Amino acid sequence: MRYLTAGESHGPAIVAVLDGFPAGVRIETAAIARSLARRRTAPGRSPRQAEETDSCRVLGGLHRGETTGAPVAVVIDNAVRIDEIDDSAVPRPGHADFAGMLKYGLAAPAVVRERASARETVARVALGAFCLRLLGLLDIRVSSRVVALGGRTGAGQTAMIRELERARKSGESLGGVFEVRAENLPVGLGSHVQWDRRLSSRLAAQLMGLNAVKGVEFGAGFALAALRGTASLDLFKKGRNFERESNLAGGLEGGMTDGAPLIIRAAVRPVPGQGVPVRSVDMRTGRPAQARPGRSDLTAVFAAAVVAEHVTAFELADAILEKFGGDSLRELAPRLVAWRAKTQRPPRR
Repeated sequence: MRYLTAGESHGPAIVAVLDGFPAGVRIETAAIARSLARRRTAPGRSPRQAEETDSCRVLGGLHRGETTGAPVAVVIDNAVRIDEIDDSAVPRPGHADFAGMLKYGLAAPAVVRERASARETVARVALGAFCLRLLGLLDIRVSSRVVALGGRTGAGQTAMIRELERARKSGESLGGVFEVRAENLPVGLGSHVQWDRRLSSRLAAQLMGLNAVKGVEFGAGFALAALRGTASLDLFKKGRNFERESNLAGGLEGGMTDGAPLIIRAAVRPVPGQGVPVRSVDMRTGRPAQARPGRSDLTAVFAAAVVAEHVTAFELADAILEKFGGDSLRELAPRLVAWRAKTQRPPRR
């Protein structure tokens, strides 16, 4: 499968096309709307989200509520639109403004920012809803949660909301860490034979492609670097076929799923847009200037977790289609069932 998105943050709409999705997957538009609402109403969002409705239209690839195998085309209308964008030449540090202006020869950083905006991820969520539905029909569950906010781990929802309120009053944004978990995956998705066929490479690319994500780890991740060799291994239990004592690898060994739950975490930097002016430079004059505050999120980590869940679903669905083939769910599902049965017992010589 593959997908492309287009559109700008304050333009008429964000559009997306998903190619290679199998036929026969029944999905209600309400399911897509629920995914979009989770992203839009995540804690820490900017006031803009209260104005957006994320009205979604499926223009292709769906007939009577069931996918047809043709490309899925989705349009999400922008309720908040701007006819004339800001012509200031002062880039906002931390955004794509500065590099984009120089790369494309653009005079206004807002032109760069309109496309670089995380608003584009609404399209990835809409398409990911199709992939989550496919995985659900194959009895594979994908979920996400925030595990750290502003450097604090293990805090409950109430404590996180208080932390967000303190950030709101100070005019500062917060970073955090989210976790995506996929359960009941079959063994053998991905491959070790080429670097770009490793599922770990593909999943990392999806998550690193999200705005503000600065690091990705699988399972115990960076903590493995501090362990002794034998302590870093997921040893097999004595007398138990294929059962492990731990899941430090996070469900991936050699770039392939090993039957354990897939666990991925990603670090999300504080949102670059602040509630206070920050030092910058005027690209027309070369003189020091201040970048004006914008209507940015207090934190992106909660919304990023939702987006990550959906792009992870895309990559897993793609790996399943690659492994088992089939142009329709009717072809795909029995092949997966047969593979599960085969891989639950030792192979014959």
